[in-house]
Amino acid sequence: MNHNEWLEQAEIYALGALDEEERARFEAHLAAGCSVCENRLRETGEALSLLPKSLEPLPPPPSVKARLLAQIGSRAAARTARVRQRTQWLPWGIGAGALVAASLLFMVGWNIIATRQEIQSLEGRVAQLRKDLAQREETVRLLFDPEVRLVQLSGLEPSPGAQARLFWNPVSRTGVLFTTGLPSIPSEKAYELWAIAGKEPLPAGVFTVEAGGRALFRLPPLPEGVSFDKFAVTVEPAGGVPKPTGPMVLLGTL
Repeated sequence: MNHNEWLEQAEIYALGALDEEERARFEAHLAAGCSVCENRLRETGEALSLLPKSLEPLPPPPSVKARLLAQIGSRAAARTARVRQRTQWLPWGIGAGALVAASLLFMVGWNIIATRQEIQSLEGRVAQLRKDLAQREETVRLLFDPEVRLVQLSGLEPSPGAQARLFWNPVSRTGVLFTTGLPSIPSEKAYELWAIAGKEPLPAGVFTVEAGGRALFRLPPLPEGVSFDKFAVTVEPAGGVPKPTGPMVLLGTL
């Protein structure tokens, strides 16, 4: 990928429109220390933050309501015609008007329910997008924080080709881990990150990898008052363990 394409991805990343694989690839490129893409990402973010302030709030267009009512009306009219055809031959005293009214009531009720479900689905999607955007903004803030320290983790047996970069903030006690080259492992297993103080390892979270052994993992806040000097990754049961039990695959010194 040439650098113009990376710059385009920076703008798309700021909009939150990259898919999962593209996002991981771009964040790994950003973590490698590309100042040009960092500047483009910052400029795009500033432009996006100013965009809502430059627009006047507008009410929803009346055409949306009109289209919805027209759709309900056309379906109700078609249903009414079918009901009339079916009730012309009824020998008993059930009024066709009552059946038509019931049919219309059913159709309107069904459309209202379907519309509410669609709105709820869209609200859920918007909430997830906001959450994803907040996480990405948090990652970018962490990468630009002057307190951040870079820890290079090298692959050990049985994965000597694996490597990782950990951006660790000793002040906020948080960090972001980028990995490549880690082999796939069975579903009942997972990779577990350890923060090591002297000879005492503390669990720092469990993660899995995608194609190519790539992973982007945000560490949970680690305990205060502990000075870590190493970080390592081992293979453990999927739920994680309080103390390492599996083989160590990555190790780095702060």
